[in-house]
Amino acid sequence: MKLDEATLVKACLKHDQKACRQLYESFAPQMFGLCLRYARSREAAEDILHDGFIKVFENLNKLRDTSQLSSWIRTVMVNTAISSYRHERNMEEQTDMTDDESVFYDSNDIYSNIDIEIIMKAVQELPSAYRLAFNLVEIEGYSYSEASKEIGIAEATVRSNLCRARQILANKLRNY
Repeated sequence: MKLDEATLVKACLKHDQKACRQLYESFAPQMFGLCLRYARSREAAEDILHDGFIKVFENLNKLRDTSQLSSWIRTVMVNTAISSYRHERNMEEQTDMTDDESVFYDSNDIYSNIDIEIIMKAVQELPSAYRLAFNLVEIEGYSYSEASKEIGIAEATVRSNLCRARQILANKLRNY
């Protein structure tokens, strides 16, 4: 029997394993898609999803309005992806673009006729800093200022990383 979200949250807070499984199974597929946008690979996305759900269950008592459960879980996953990026950034050097990767970005919806799987793969192949800026601004709808605060870098760097992400994506996807 499926529980409504308010009952589900209460049961999860009481460590009811069936309720915890229902919560996970209800939200994992959608959140995995979100994690894939931030991760370099399926395995990295699975790690982000796993870490994100650990945080969800550890902090479920902080959820004030059960009608906001979906949004709250999404925020936890985005924050987990950002944390993963910060960890990754500390482990690797930034990748610089060479001049031959530069193109002028044409905002005329160049992606509309391309299969979503191809776009997802291209986004996953972006260097971490560019992928994060692209996801936060283009997908999640953060302003440059909000993305800057989340990532902990200058707003101009967010703009630059987003511009470079768009350029790389345009180059990769132009043949499709």
